[in-house]
Amino acid sequence: MTRSNRNDSIIVIIMYGLIIKIILQLMFLGIWSMVAGAELQNIRGLSLPPPIPCNPGTLCVCPGNCLTYYNSTGGCHPNDCWKWDSVKAECITSGKEYIPALVLQAIPLTGYFGSGFGNMGRWDIFGIYMGVMFGGCALICFCACCMACKKVNSEEQDLTDGWLIASNCCGCLVTIALTTLWIWGIVVIANKEVEAPWTDWKGNDIMCPLIG
Repeated sequence: MTRSNRNDSIIVIIMYGLIIKIILQLMFLGIWSMVAGAELQNIRGLSLPPPIPCNPGTLCVCPGNCLTYYNSTGGCHPNDCWKWDSVKAECITSGKEYIPALVLQAIPLTGYFGSGFGNMGRWDIFGIYMGVMFGGCALICFCACCMACKKVNSEEQDLTDGWLIASNCCGCLVTIALTTLWIWGIVVIANKEVEAPWTDWKGNDIMCPLIG
């Protein structure tokens, strides 16, 4: 195989690989969007919880430190990121579980997409992963297209080799960036250093620490 044919084969492999990667990313993003939309719709459709009665024999002393009395409902309701366990009669933290997000982020096949953050509803961080992924793919495609155009319009082999080197370098940089983000995601989720979207007792959007 001549050097020219080898370069053509590399270009074809790169283009097919990027197309498959983009299709997988779009499928993954679509699935997560449907899951997140269904979850949000279920949360919005819930009615307001009944108030928790005050301690008997008092004007109105809530039974737990995580509860606050509201005149509008005539009872107590949990503070942000807390809920009341009526069986154990105690306050417990409320929020997104960190285990499912950690499992998804730890698997390379899904972690490179930032799926752990998608699982917890942090679409801003998930968008960073997708931006790096799609931006890197676009840059590699640009280099591959320039390499192909220069090869058609010019007989300068050194110029074509230069674009091939640039394309490979871009691929290496994207891989390093995604690997760094993947490891960072595992660390911050395992240490519960990020907060996830949640709702208060009224159904308003809030941010709460991960639990579990």
